[in-house]
Amino acid sequence: MGLDWGELRRGLAKTRPYLLSHHLPERRHRCYHLRPLGHRIDVCARCSGVYPGIVLGILAFFLAPGPFASLVVIAVLPLPALLDWTLTSLGNYRGYNPVRTGTGAALGYGYGLGLGQLFLVGDLAVLVVGVVYAALAGALLVLQRRRSLA
Repeated sequence: MGLDWGELRRGLAKTRPYLLSHHLPERRHRCYHLRPLGHRIDVCARCSGVYPGIVLGILAFFLAPGPFASLVVIAVLPLPALLDWTLTSLGNYRGYNPVRTGTGAALGYGYGLGLGQLFLVGDLAVLVVGVVYAALAGALLVLQRRRSLA
């Protein structure tokens, strides 16, 4: 039984639109639409802030430790992204991509700091912060799902 190259190509073709954006077509307004060489590429607005934010957070952890890498900063920085996501997912608020990018950058910065604090310092309180945010996001996802089914 060998690899079915046709099946692999079809699968890759179906997943290509989600490479840089995990949004379904009806939520693509949450993306930046780029057209390099005439091909449309959708890039998630929040994620376009998260990844550079992670890099900056890691750099800040090494270059400017102290108050810029405190547990309070790590705990507060994800909050704007969670609030914006909650408003746009549960309400009638459509939101703005620059806001998504900015809140994503703060979230990513917190992730970068948190990675350093957790893995290099061994501060397990960062793990507690992550679990609390995961529980909040999970509860909000359940609420969103219930509303969409009602």
